[in-house]
Amino acid sequence: MADTTKIENHLIIEVGFIDGDTRTITLKNPKSNLTATDIENLNNFMKTNNILIGDRDAADFKKIKQAKTRSAVITHLDLNTND
Repeated sequence: MADTTKIENHLIIEVGFIDGDTRTITLKNPKSNLTATDIENLNNFMKTNNILIGDRDAADFKKIKQAKTRSAVITHLDLNTND
């Protein structure tokens, strides 16, 4: 078997709650052309519909604190020496 390489993309969203607690949500393979407007729209939707609550004190969602994309090159090496 040969070595394999692939690229993985993630959207990492840090959210905050009114009690000061935070959580990080990681999504695989996000849309490649996300904009600040897309993140703001998501923030407004999450706040309006209260789709997240904090797990520490069941606090209401406050805001998306940070959103960033990350790409990583993953290489799996074939180290089989039975040839």
